[in-house]
Amino acid sequence: MATPATLSGSLAGVLEAFLDAHGLAAPACRARLALWQEDGRVTVAEWATCLHLIQLEYPQPALGLEIARAMQPEHVGVLAYLALSCDTVGELVDQLLRFYPLMWQGFDVRLEDQGDSVELSWTPLEPTPPALLELARLGYETGIAGLLQILRTLCGAPHCPSAVTLLGAAPSQIEPYQTFFGCPVRFSEHTSSMTLPRSALQLPLAARDRVLRRLVERQASARLQAMASDDPFLSAFQRALGRALAMGKPSLQRVATQLAMSRATLQRRLHSRGRTFQQALDNYRFELARMYLEDPRVSLAEVAQLLAFSEQSAFNRAFRRWSGQTPREFRARSRPAR
Repeated sequence: MATPATLSGSLAGVLEAFLDAHGLAAPACRARLALWQEDGRVTVAEWATCLHLIQLEYPQPALGLEIARAMQPEHVGVLAYLALSCDTVGELVDQLLRFYPLMWQGFDVRLEDQGDSVELSWTPLEPTPPALLELARLGYETGIAGLLQILRTLCGAPHCPSAVTLLGAAPSQIEPYQTFFGCPVRFSEHTSSMTLPRSALQLPLAARDRVLRRLVERQASARLQAMASDDPFLSAFQRALGRALAMGKPSLQRVATQLAMSRATLQRRLHSRGRTFQQALDNYRFELARMYLEDPRVSLAEVAQLLAFSEQSAFNRAFRRWSGQTPREFRARSRPAR
């Protein structure tokens, strides 16, 4: 049986912010949103239902596009942290593909090379019933438009894709979609996609540090605590270790290659400073783990993958070894009392 399509429960914050900004009571929608767990999952059907409840009180065309305009990286938990490790749109797309089983469960997500462009597509593993296509279209338009809005925010420029496909029947007014995306938009019963010119992959995430300043400061603090030093070698080693960890490959060989030295030389230089590679990796992971766990929008599975563990159980064992408690226990104790 196919896995039901689900999204992060942290998206409740986006809808609540939209309701507040427009002064909408929407009691039925707010009651449902209150049940979402920030570090949990909600089905695409539940997401679309809440959007529909908003639409009943705010019957505007292309509602999903209006909600998307307010979406920011910090609204979507793990995506914000992924952006911290990327310098270009292409690197961020690579990270999205790495994380998609956690971010968009129940979808076949693909990046197809089309020569002078690339197509990022989302296809539900279970067909959408015809009676729900209109509801699904609202959910998909909000999600894909929101992703583009976040990319535009991180780039600091109104970048446009070359083509967009949205699941569901075409609405009565197509012009708002073409205006928002800045390209032709078509509708389909089977998939949603966004095609980017290949040149877009080289765009720098110029506004990243400004947009994500709070997260940048917290991550920098975690790095300093993991290995505070004025030693130029250790500073370079820490940067290389952080880069390798962000890319999901924190191996001795990977870090040595980044530093343009052999494994043996790297080990020898670490040993001369009373450190081992594994100790440095554990310290760095521990500091970042504590930072991620204090953010309720990031699920435990996402924390494990951000730290490049092969599975959540391995992260659980490591965190207990580092701290004497499980990640879930640490998260519960770090949350402020209500």
